Amino acid sequence: MDEKTSDRISVLLIDDERDYSDTMGFYLKAKGFKVRCADSGRAGLEQIEAEPPEIVFLDFLMPVMNGVETLRCIRKIAPDLPVVMVTSYAGAEQMEEARSIGIEDIFAKSEDFSVAARMVRHALSRAVAKKAV
Repeated sequence: MDEKTSDRISVLLIDDERDYSDTMGFYLKAKGFKVRCADSGRAGLEQIEAEPPEIVFLDFLMPVMNGVETLRCIRKIAPDLPVVMVTSYAGAEQMEEARSIGIEDIFAKSEDFSVAARMVRHALSRAVAKKAV
């Protein structure tokens, strides 16, 4: 999957830190991805139900409904949707719990956004390969 096909890939960023999701969204849009943002787990779930994206970047630490709780709800409505957990800090227990529920990867907020773009392409390549089997 090359950069020319990225304009067809829809990404949902779920993060209560609007400055961060706006910045990440700006980068991904510049790379040709279709990006939507949600500032809470509940808002993200509503967007997934209304118009499912092809991949979700989901923050671990959010008020009211944290990332793990949101991930559980995502798995009920979209069991195969690739989800990348986003964190500036998450404990080993949280990361293990998210992995057991089913995530594609973990993206550290300190990483360059180019890593996130590669994660999108890798996750979707894996999803296509799974469907072909």
